[in-house]
Amino acid sequence: MESIEMREKNQGKNPLKKWVILLGILTVIFLCTTIYFGFVGEPVLNTQYTQAVTANEDLQGELDSILVDHEKIKGEYGELAEQLTEKDSVIMANAEEIKHLIASQADYRKIKRQLARLQNIAKEYMDQLDQLYTENKMLKEENLQVKANLQQSKLEKEQVEQTNKDLSNKINSAAVHKAYNVNCRGIYYKNNGMEVVTEKANRVEVFKTTFILSENSLIPAGPVNVYCRIAIPGTGRIIVPGAGDAYSFLYNGERLQYTSKQTVNYSGSAETCSLIWDIKEGDKAIKGRYNIQVYADDVFLGETVLDLK
Repeated sequence: MESIEMREKNQGKNPLKKWVILLGILTVIFLCTTIYFGFVGEPVLNTQYTQAVTANEDLQGELDSILVDHEKIKGEYGELAEQLTEKDSVIMANAEEIKHLIASQADYRKIKRQLARLQNIAKEYMDQLDQLYTENKMLKEENLQVKANLQQSKLEKEQVEQTNKDLSNKINSAAVHKAYNVNCRGIYYKNNGMEVVTEKANRVEVFKTTFILSENSLIPAGPVNVYCRIAIPGTGRIIVPGAGDAYSFLYNGERLQYTSKQTVNYSGSAETCSLIWDIKEGDKAIKGRYNIQVYADDVFLGETVLDLK
């Protein structure tokens, strides 16, 4: 009987012992955990946090460096950068995406890949600017050379034109009628028809103006009209055969009256010309100085004077 009772008592004590043991184990685990997080875990977490912050700052620094260099390059190239606005937009869009990744503490390696990609895009941007600069420089140099060539051609053309003009002026100047030995005399006739030169106004019957048209091979052969204008002393009025424009010719666009006219068949050789003005019957020449001018079509040939007493 005792054996049975003792066994029952021992069995009744076993559950309490188990709970005591379990509680002891949990207490040990709690103390170990507390000690770990208090003295070991907390420094590890703090270190990881610090490393994460530092990594983000480094990433942001890389991004800022790329953007600063990019803006510097844009400023250096000025107007050329305006030709790559699309590429610039791509760079800024990628930079904005990386900012969001850094702010959200995304995967470090992903951000590094994005930064490397942005760096490559920025390099391509700079290379394209360099190429544009080189092309523009070459184009400017070519334009300067073209302008210089055009200026040289223009100068040479002007020189040729001026030479031709000078030559043409010389030819035109040379290809005009000239006269020499311009002379005018008062004449009366003897009964036998002989001419007698006189300076007495009351004896003059005819004004005879003579001159020689010079030889000139540059002037085409053909008829040439020569004119004589005799101005009355003291008045300057031209002696004219009749009224109106019938006894006139054009000189430098101005219509001039003439005293006498002769048509000469010019052949390029020297030609003697004589223009006669007969004093009308009943009229007499007056005393004084007569001014005489001679012309060939639209060319002034020369002048002389005749003094009558």
